[in-house]
Amino acid sequence: MISSNIYSSELTRRIFASGAVGNILETYDLILLSLMATTLSVAFFPPAATPYAHVVNVLYVFLIGLLVKPIGNIIMGILADQFGRKKIMIISLIFTGIGTISVGILPSYAYIGAWSTVLFIMLRIFQNFFSGIEYINSATYLIETSSKNTRGYYTSWTAIGISGGYLLASLVALIISTLISENYLPAWSWRLVFLFSIFGIFFGFWIRKSIPESLTFILNSTRDEKNKKRDVLTSSFHYIVKNPSQCLSISAITLMGICLTYIYYIYIPINLITYRHFTQIEVYSLNVASLSIVVALIPFFGKISDYLNRITMLKFTCVIVFILALPFFWFCSYGTYTDILLITALISIPAACFFSLYPVIITECFPSKIRCTTASLIYQVIVSVQLGTLPLLITYIIHITDIPYSPGYLLITSTLIGFTGLVYLKKPTALDEPLPMFLTENK
Repeated sequence: MISSNIYSSELTRRIFASGAVGNILETYDLILLSLMATTLSVAFFPPAATPYAHVVNVLYVFLIGLLVKPIGNIIMGILADQFGRKKIMIISLIFTGIGTISVGILPSYAYIGAWSTVLFIMLRIFQNFFSGIEYINSATYLIETSSKNTRGYYTSWTAIGISGGYLLASLVALIISTLISENYLPAWSWRLVFLFSIFGIFFGFWIRKSIPESLTFILNSTRDEKNKKRDVLTSSFHYIVKNPSQCLSISAITLMGICLTYIYYIYIPINLITYRHFTQIEVYSLNVASLSIVVALIPFFGKISDYLNRITMLKFTCVIVFILALPFFWFCSYGTYTDILLITALISIPAACFFSLYPVIITECFPSKIRCTTASLIYQVIVSVQLGTLPLLITYIIHITDIPYSPGYLLITSTLIGFTGLVYLKKPTALDEPLPMFLTENK
């Protein structure tokens, strides 16, 4: 087992930052797509009669982009297992940032007509191809750079990046929207929110260029010949077939996590603006307050998980989310701004625990030689299918039931599925298990 004390304090801080920065860029873009759904639809799509039609336009693009992620994830995951975590972390960061910046300079529908819509969709496809691997690859890098008793804390920095990206997007959107509403900035200044990503690219490239490759990957490369792409992919499928219970458990936990993530980060902001008619500034400030709690608690839960049983902690988290699900949706549907602020702050606590522990749970379950590929196969398929269909499913359920809090039952169902997955999840006995499969048979 690799010890974390071989690194200096400065290098350790850079390792933490490297795990967070790419996820910040990816989720920064993702939350902007929801927070600014109406603005983006007006800018890049034909005129629509209602705000609901505006939102649906962007949600369909959201679905198209997500369908590309599994393909990109598999290809990039194989490359990460073959050539190293660090190289792919740099590539995914650069191209994810370029995609976000390009939205900020894309001509609007008023200037180039349907080409604006086509180019916007192509940008989403391009970006989703490269961004999908970021979460798994950075978590893999952090887990392989830590020791057994620091694994939870190290890997929690991936989750800090995810929630930090949402927090940053909400904060930047709040500032820009406030300045626009006060006439300090012109209406087109919403583009600055996307152009802001250029700073993330330069900082992230500098950080990731300065860190070492994962020591686990280096040791594997030293002991064995370089793996062929076909062998990596074949071994990943072979592992999934030979370990169906473990992989189904991970899928169940992922399903719950994606549902919680979408509802917490994306659905509620859209709902409050479109249906509750809160102002964008009110919603952005609500996000900033709740996400500040999440970001502050993630490293705390990560550190605690290095001393307690992570699976037990997540089971307890499922119980709390199950209890809070309907009250959370009810207050978001009928409550005042203060009510929503309080219930959001309350559900932020179990959400932070889940977001903190999930990255280490999914990555430590798989052998290091095929870790990125196998985890990506499971994770990204669930993410793409679920995130691609959840927005439309929730919108459809609300319209046919006319019950604003009805999506709460989806969260309850996904929580029960996640809890079941945790019950059958086997705790890994070692970080790097023997791999008597195609990678060794084909040498």
